[in-house]
Amino acid sequence: MFKTLTKNIFSNYVGIAGSILIAFLLSPFLVHTLGDTKYGVWSVVSALTGYMALLDLGISSAIAKYVAKHKALNDYKSLNTVLASGLVIMLAVGSLLVIASPLIADLMVSFFDFEGELGENVHLLILIASVDIAIFVTTGILVGSMYGFQRHEIINGVNLSITLLNACFFYVVLRNGYDLVAMGVVNLVGNVIAAVIFIIALRKIEPKASLDIRNAEKPVVRTIFTYSKYTFLSMLAMQLVYYSDAFVIGFFMSAAAITYYTIPWSLSEYTNKLIHAIAETFVPVFSEQEATQGNKAIYDTYISGTKFMLMISNLLCIGMLVMGDYFVGLWMGEKYAVACSAVLSIMFFTQLIKGPQLLSYSILLGTANHRRFSQYNFAFSVLNLILSIIFIQRYGLIGVAGATAFTQIVFYGIITPVLTSRVIGSSLLSYFKETYLRALPASVILLATLYWLARVDPPDSYLLLLSQALLAAAIYTVVCYWTLLNSPERQFLIEKVSAVTGRLSAARAG
Repeated sequence: MFKTLTKNIFSNYVGIAGSILIAFLLSPFLVHTLGDTKYGVWSVVSALTGYMALLDLGISSAIAKYVAKHKALNDYKSLNTVLASGLVIMLAVGSLLVIASPLIADLMVSFFDFEGELGENVHLLILIASVDIAIFVTTGILVGSMYGFQRHEIINGVNLSITLLNACFFYVVLRNGYDLVAMGVVNLVGNVIAAVIFIIALRKIEPKASLDIRNAEKPVVRTIFTYSKYTFLSMLAMQLVYYSDAFVIGFFMSAAAITYYTIPWSLSEYTNKLIHAIAETFVPVFSEQEATQGNKAIYDTYISGTKFMLMISNLLCIGMLVMGDYFVGLWMGEKYAVACSAVLSIMFFTQLIKGPQLLSYSILLGTANHRRFSQYNFAFSVLNLILSIIFIQRYGLIGVAGATAFTQIVFYGIITPVLTSRVIGSSLLSYFKETYLRALPASVILLATLYWLARVDPPDSYLLLLSQALLAAAIYTVVCYWTLLNSPERQFLIEKVSAVTGRLSAARAG
């Protein structure tokens, strides 16, 4: 199990780190080439496509759950029925989206009062994005199956390759005088290529797996919907929390103001993806443990997993809380560092609380006990939207970020661990003592080290910023090794490092 987990986590990190690096290099070019207003429009359309992606309906997560289960039982007949039933659902949903796209485009242009050439471009861009998302959600069946087979390296390899391809073409089309519509076409072509690659990969790695829609069965469709409806509710909640902000800001302020919110939000989202890369690998593991070992095994994995989640989450979030302003100044320019500073701090403090609890959600998904989580999550997301609308009119961007912080901290800091402890029958106090309390010394030392380094020599170059970050991270890792991890976990880490070192030495010798 740990070997597979390690491989999948490493694969996720390579994929996400590569995507972040591409975004890091591309984002300043997009902001300065498109300008604040058009970049804000691109962010709004991206938010809309985020909502369109809800048409996945949680089906891909259900596919991952049941593929993992039937694969473990070597029951390919049931596995193929699940794939076919999911594919029928997604083909129907994608077709409905394409049919409805002209109406969606009209409503968006009217809502934001886009006029003239900009309005025409946004209308066309939304039509293209609708076809793009129809392909994306249908491809979700293939992605879900890959998660179920625990072949994360394929998912990450395809996603990273398409991200790089899109970035290169974004650069080309913008340099040649094109803008938003051309970028939409690039995204569409990229998703078509990804779908073709996933089909080929599925046939190669799992010859017994089939996407024949004739295998679909109504009872299985109902089973998928029973599981996915609560996942969908959580997806809707997450979209309300993260993507509704762009609509609220665009309506009450301006498209340009969205840019000043999107920059810190994107950094927070990159961090969230890095943390989620660990959490999502545990879903099929918890599903298998529930079927074969029971709650004791789940709890032990939960404790060890949370420790590693805390190591990564605290490092990234505390690092950005202290060094974030310096980073944005170097990345985007001093103007953006000043404008984004308060929102950045609020977002990363929120992420500090939320990050480790993504593993709790993985337990609830893996054991199919995510109903209450989803209901609470949706309720808090609606509250977030209401508070954002109220606070933006008095506090501007800080009000929107503050509304998100309040609802996310209460939900992930209190409700989520309580729900998880009840599901697996564990002590909440013991959980916090074995994880969060043990992580406290290293976190305090990291905060003090970064703060001292920045005060002594404020980082005015990427090289200095990276040097200070690496020094603080090295100290933090050593302290975590001795205070956060227990003896078996330290031994496991040593064995993995030794194995990697051995392979590298053998490769050099060969």
